[in-house]
Amino acid sequence: MTDSGIAAGEHHASGADGVQAALSPLGRLAHAPVSEHVGVFEQVLAGLETVLASVEDAGERQPEAQGDRGSGQ
Repeated sequence: MTDSGIAAGEHHASGADGVQAALSPLGRLAHAPVSEHVGVFEQVLAGLETVLASVEDAGERQPEAQGDRGSGQ
């Protein structure tokens, strides 16, 4: 795992698979002491931020695909 709590293989996941992987630590909450919940939430947040950044990066690499949207033509 990295500092953000995401395994190296999950770091590049994007879209629905990436979100699902980022949310997976929530499954541990039922069996974790309340004192550990904040750490789990922080891990999930970091994972979701990573997925969002990867999706945003992918969009920046494909400007021609976005250039046609919203042009009104």
